[in-house]
Amino acid sequence: MLILPHVNWLTKIKATVVIAITGQVLTACTGIAVSNKEPVTLVQGPPITDIFTPFDMALSCLKGQLRNDVNFSVGAILDQTGKDVVTNGGSGKMVTQGAGDMVQSALFQAGVSLLNRRDPRIIESEARWGIRDARQIQSSDYYVTGSINSLDFIPGGGFDIQVGGVGPSYSQTRIIVGLDLALTDTRTSKVIANVSLQKQIAAQDYGVNAGRFAGNTLLNIQLGKGEREATNFALRQMLNFATFDLLTQVIPPATYESCRAQIPKEFGSLNLTRSSVALYKYQQDKLKMNPLTSSPANQDLSKTATTVVVPTDGRVNQKTNGNKNINQPSKDTLPPRQKESELIQNPEGDTGPSKEDIVKYISLQHQKTIIPKSVESVKTTSSKNQSSTSDQDQKKDKQVSVAGLNPDTTENYWIVQDPS
Repeated sequence: MLILPHVNWLTKIKATVVIAITGQVLTACTGIAVSNKEPVTLVQGPPITDIFTPFDMALSCLKGQLRNDVNFSVGAILDQTGKDVVTNGGSGKMVTQGAGDMVQSALFQAGVSLLNRRDPRIIESEARWGIRDARQIQSSDYYVTGSINSLDFIPGGGFDIQVGGVGPSYSQTRIIVGLDLALTDTRTSKVIANVSLQKQIAAQDYGVNAGRFAGNTLLNIQLGKGEREATNFALRQMLNFATFDLLTQVIPPATYESCRAQIPKEFGSLNLTRSSVALYKYQQDKLKMNPLTSSPANQDLSKTATTVVVPTDGRVNQKTNGNKNINQPSKDTLPPRQKESELIQNPEGDTGPSKEDIVKYISLQHQKTIIPKSVESVKTTSSKNQSSTSDQDQKKDKQVSVAGLNPDTTENYWIVQDPS
């Protein structure tokens, strides 16, 4: 008589049922269609959001600080790293190929007058077809070019410790990415601003390994997690920071001091660029001019002090409550346009020449002494004739191009001009 091993058959049937149920569950989770005639259920990930970097607030702070009649454009910002990645699915570049579009978005966020030169084929085609007058197209005054030119892999390190088949593991690697951007004058092809930035992109992996024998069966469990900065998002941050630094290299430090303060130190810090050096000198000069302003006791005294100002016409204006003039409107209530013009007239924050005198000063062709308006009012008729001659010289000086200005004060050309 033949006896069948009923226990073994029941075990196999149960295992088959478990495998079938597990397959159905995995089919529902992985999006595998049961039939080719049925659509696959798509997985919905995190919601779509706008792109925000730690440098966007600083870029937005520059709105209104540059002249809106100066046109910017973006040229080629190429991938010069020479690094490609090859996988089973094909080959591709290791860094983004859309750096120029990122810089264009950064300039637009800064509020400058921006011309689109990223794809001129539409404009060229319409002009060639005769449906568009090419002379109506605005010309750019300055354009940005550059490249992503370095991508180096730094050998990392780590450890893997196991005692009795159980222990932690850790590894770390670094990548250095570098880029260069330049701002060029379209009329003269002269580079007026340049910046070079680099960033280390960090990646790390850590986990726990466990291996044990359960009878004759080996149980091996590995738990871990990997972290790495997104390379292309890190490049976007670098390009935004570089664009901000290019714009600040052509305006006075007093204009962008508050904007640069909005950049967190843990995300970016520059010390050797022209704007960083100019800002450092400006802050040092302010400390030398006002060495006691940093003291809290002196700040309290300055708030409660009462000052009497005697102007040249003999009227007396009294200032109280933080040196605010009670006979004139507060500067805080003035329109933003007038605040900007006041900043242009006195960008260093101290008593100095007027805007007309600055125009004379930045011209290399004018070497006469600057005469304040208050002194001109008490001169004789002969001095008035001389002042009219100086006004004619001033009109001639205003026609001088940016390339002929003093490099130390060229940034005055960029500032928003007073409509008066």
